Amino acid sequence: MSILDAARDRATALAANVANVVGDKMPDKRPADATTGQSVTINSSVVEVEELWRDARRMSVVLGELGDVENIGPDRYRWTLHAGPVKTTWESTAHTDPDGLRFTGDDGNEILVSYRLAPNHLGTEVTLRTKTPAPDLLTGALAFKVLYRCRALLQTGEVPTIRNNPSARPSAR
Repeated sequence: MSILDAARDRATALAANVANVVGDKMPDKRPADATTGQSVTINSSVVEVEELWRDARRMSVVLGELGDVENIGPDRYRWTLHAGPVKTTWESTAHTDPDGLRFTGDDGNEILVSYRLAPNHLGTEVTLRTKTPAPDLLTGALAFKVLYRCRALLQTGEVPTIRNNPSARPSAR
């Protein structure tokens, strides 16, 4: 074992101990079913944002290497997500809420997309929340990445990529 491996293992153990101590001393004020979310402001109308989320083909473009979406019936969607070698499929039904869309599955999991007019006529504020067994994982960087790509697609007509860059990166994004 190298010195770097030993230091990494020691830092990981210390971080886990700190998290346990802080977690034990800090009361969790959030209910078990509460969700956190990510938000972005998109210079598009509320109608354009909702149309994007209802269009399975364009949502597949947004997800890119993360997964695919297909329309399997009226307001029914099949989400296929790729996490490395693991492939997960989830079927959902889209419901229109007063302030957004809700994709619900038979398993109790949900994707909540809410939108409202942004202040000063700057477009639409879009918030993505999830209700899953691991909500903090799905509402962090991954949720922001999806919203960022939605904003890029709506504002520029394309999703950022490094596909044609001459580099040694294995990914197109």
